[in-house]
Amino acid sequence: MPLSDEEERLALVLRTLGIDEDCWRRFVVGFGAECAPGEESLAKRISVLRQLWHSISPHEAPPDNSIDYDRRCLVCEASCVEVVATRRQAGDLPLVYGACGNCGLGILLRKTTEGSIYDRPEYYLRQDGDRAGYENYLTEQNYRETKGRRLIEWMLARAARPLQTLLEIGSGFGFTRAAGEQLGLATSGVDLNPYAKQIAQVIYGFDTFSGTLTEALDTKAISAGSADVILYQFVLEHLENPEDELRISSRVLSRHGVLALVVPNMQSVEREIFGASYRSFRRDHLWLFSPGSLNILLERAGLRMIAMESECNIGLLRPFLTEEELRRLNAGCRAADLLVIAEKT
Repeated sequence: MPLSDEEERLALVLRTLGIDEDCWRRFVVGFGAECAPGEESLAKRISVLRQLWHSISPHEAPPDNSIDYDRRCLVCEASCVEVVATRRQAGDLPLVYGACGNCGLGILLRKTTEGSIYDRPEYYLRQDGDRAGYENYLTEQNYRETKGRRLIEWMLARAARPLQTLLEIGSGFGFTRAAGEQLGLATSGVDLNPYAKQIAQVIYGFDTFSGTLTEALDTKAISAGSADVILYQFVLEHLENPEDELRISSRVLSRHGVLALVVPNMQSVEREIFGASYRSFRRDHLWLFSPGSLNILLERAGLRMIAMESECNIGLLRPFLTEEELRRLNAGCRAADLLVIAEKT
């Protein structure tokens, strides 16, 4: 029997947070006992949610005093990086995340020694115990095409000139490219995973360059100044040096071309509430960005911010906050994902 909408939403919440139903029910009931509807301020309800979750979270690990890390921020260079979350994971050692007290950049302070996971078919077939990868990515085709269309419409509405070509880095199976083609854009893609190239060819007939953007430039598969739009959709957080990547992207953009980014938000209310359970704390996320850190990175790459917003497709906070409060958090860049569009100067 098909799941009801409420059952599907609950399943998504449990999968996103990596918890069981009992944990979520205790959280919801506990919040109801602490906060009568409409009787507490937004700040008070967020504080209650944070304290309540910390008391029941299955992911909070004791502080790891053995870790040695550089307090100097890669982006703003201020020496004020501090540990903000220690998360239990499937391996022996917990994940440790820090944050810059100046620009807000989130930093994975203990990195895995495992080789790249992005060039294997398994990355799109199953999620591992530390939440890296996807559970049968192909089944999400309709959802991701629809989401991609909304994203491209958002970009087109904010660009200062008509756009004709789109290059997506980390284009996967081509779901967002398909949405772009439907909206009249000529698209191309770059992806590390040969399996993603194969599936995009089978589904849509798309050709995808297998490798990095640097390799595509070096082999002349992509030319400097050729793209009106370059899109990174949940890619930048995986890269060892996001600043270098953005500089390369700027070379590929046409005159007054635009760069679009979707990245996890270190300064989101979800991160504040769920702490070590935050959905973007995972071993393949080297960085979590903030409005301040993105502004610095874009400026260094010769890009000017046009617009920045945030969104949360999953709606983890919908049972606790009003729709108007959620809209204000989105507009104030406090939701889980940051959406950015910048123009080449």
